[in-house]
Amino acid sequence: MSRIVVDDHRYVLINIFKTDAQHQQRLIEIWQGLGPADERSPGLVSVNAHVSLDGESVISYIQWRSKEDWEGILSDPGRQGRFKEVLTFATFESLHSEVVFVQRNPALAGEHAELRENDGVHAVFEVARVAPGRQQELLDLVAKPNEALALAPGWISNSVHRSFDGTAVVAYSQWESPEAYEEHLKSAPVAGGGGDVAGLATVERFQMRIEYITEADGR
Repeated sequence: MSRIVVDDHRYVLINIFKTDAQHQQRLIEIWQGLGPADERSPGLVSVNAHVSLDGESVISYIQWRSKEDWEGILSDPGRQGRFKEVLTFATFESLHSEVVFVQRNPALAGEHAELRENDGVHAVFEVARVAPGRQQELLDLVAKPNEALALAPGWISNSVHRSFDGTAVVAYSQWESPEAYEEHLKSAPVAGGGGDVAGLATVERFQMRIEYITEADGR
């Protein structure tokens, strides 16, 4: 199990790969093959790989203790070779970010988000892209407790991330089912946000499930 906690101060990579349905499983297998190496990577906390329900994307939510720890793997020839292979059939974007807010269903214990394999949770990444200088405006709207979200049937948790380059805010929410999320979406364009979000950002949504989790030794 992985956790998302503001006070852990993790360096978070949200790696977005877009492909097509026939290549999604191949993409997962390439990255999952790094599992043993990931477990030994100094400073790596966890790799949480998600696959989209439409088969067209894979998102890895990766936690590092620090930016310096992440930089330490950049010269790894094994990773570079796999990355070049992936780029022959997928596009790639990496959002370097930090967690700024977490809200959890008050009926559940704890004040953090949990990521588990094989628990049937419906996971949603909402990537809100903002104009330069407007990231904080969006954070002021979504990075705070939201009563309507807390009362939404089937809602489990929501965590908000800010990209270090100031161009994006990412909400990662968990739901009991796709239907619960779709019902909530009718009244809120971004998990935890209101109608004003549309005036600040364009939002791209990825509805997903967790495919696998790799947790590092000695994290």
